[in-house]
Amino acid sequence: MTRSFSVADIQSRIDHAILKPEFTRDEVAAQLDLAAEFGVFSVCVRPGDVAFAVDRLHGRVAVGTVIGFPHGTTSTAAKVAEAQQAIADGAEELDMVLNIGKLRSGLVDEVAADIAAVVAVRAGRVVKVIFETVFLNHEQIVDACRASTQAGAQLVKTSTGFAGGGAT
Repeated sequence: MTRSFSVADIQSRIDHAILKPEFTRDEVAAQLDLAAEFGVFSVCVRPGDVAFAVDRLHGRVAVGTVIGFPHGTTSTAAKVAEAQQAIADGAEELDMVLNIGKLRSGLVDEVAADIAAVVAVRAGRVVKVIFETVFLNHEQIVDACRASTQAGAQLVKTSTGFAGGGAT
């Protein structure tokens, strides 16, 4: 049986990224308005834009942000603080970047602990873990999935879009 989707069905499943570092406030506002106009599920904004996005969207679109973006190499303490601030600013979803260097070094337990620390402060928010699959082999991707699951993350994503490659 083939299931067909309407345009609105598809739009309601989109997570619209508004993460370019050069975006001005007006450009962010225009992207937020576009997301609301098209009825996307959520926007993912830069951490400093969370409160602005929440205020502008008035609940019409879920607001999420990135943690440890774009490389995942910030300390666990910094990621936790960033997550707590994002929650205080109204973020409903947290997209944290996995520490790729640690994963590639085989430090899977440390990677899981890093994720678990953010999950521990999520206060009911969805935590997604972003891998840069362009840098990982099959075994490392499996390890990243296991670490994310073990740590309690709800979802995984394949790419930040800032590493020269992504999902294929």
